[in-house]
Amino acid sequence: MSAAAAAVAASASAALLVVGAGRMVATRTPSASVSAGPRRGPLGRRPAGRRLGVRLRRAGVPLGPDAFAAGVGAAAFAAGLVVWAVIGLVALAVAAAGAVVGASALVVASADRRHLARVEEQLPGVAVQLAAGLAAGLSLRQALTRAARDAPEPVREELAQVVRELELGGRVESALEGAAERLPAHDLRIMVTAILVQRRTGGNLARALATLAERLEERGRLARELRGATAQARMTAWLVAALPVGGGVMAEIAAPGTLARVLGSGPGPALLAGCALLYALGVVLIRRIGRVEP
Repeated sequence: MSAAAAAVAASASAALLVVGAGRMVATRTPSASVSAGPRRGPLGRRPAGRRLGVRLRRAGVPLGPDAFAAGVGAAAFAAGLVVWAVIGLVALAVAAAGAVVGASALVVASADRRHLARVEEQLPGVAVQLAAGLAAGLSLRQALTRAARDAPEPVREELAQVVRELELGGRVESALEGAAERLPAHDLRIMVTAILVQRRTGGNLARALATLAERLEERGRLARELRGATAQARMTAWLVAALPVGGGVMAEIAAPGTLARVLGSGPGPALLAGCALLYALGVVLIRRIGRVEP
């Protein structure tokens, strides 16, 4: 393949990655989490595609599942093409394409977790608002409406969705359970369960919500302390995980063709496949060890 074709492929890959990253880290708009989203394509009509669409909306990615899959596929193909043109190893080209797909999935998952974390951080304040409204004599529907008006983003949009369902004639139980299904946040599930149990069994719901707000705030404070205490260890683990990739890139820059000679013959492809599997396993273990769940 000529150098011009390789340059064109590299430019296309870089453009796709930059556009995708820019959209993924863009600031969420007020309607991002509740909009109907783009028209569904073949992937969006499948259960897996619908789940992906929900995660993309929570992550703030303004793309439907079909457009996102097509963009990631194009970027992966371009990355694999560039690696094959420069190094000449099919195994490394496949690994590069897989790395693009994996990185895209990690970016979406990370943005999704950040959205859920922001919602959980704001839940104690929502519980306090609901408790204050109930103590003032409002019904739960009225308290939810006031909380949806006064709560900060992004939890305000989630509460607004609940209020819209209630205005259309939905039951409080169904609307709250639907919110817990849309947002798989542990603290939200606790709050919804507490509200539903109090409504069914009776009792002072305002007092229960006030107590719950204190417990949720304590859990959030503990989680922040744990993340701060483990930040250095997690960063060190990621740096160690990045060393093999950095070493391979520097070796290829210093002596072009090194990777092709070492990995392209004999046991090289098998060793490369084994190292890739172990590398992926190490990244997964690092993420599990560094995850903080109070």
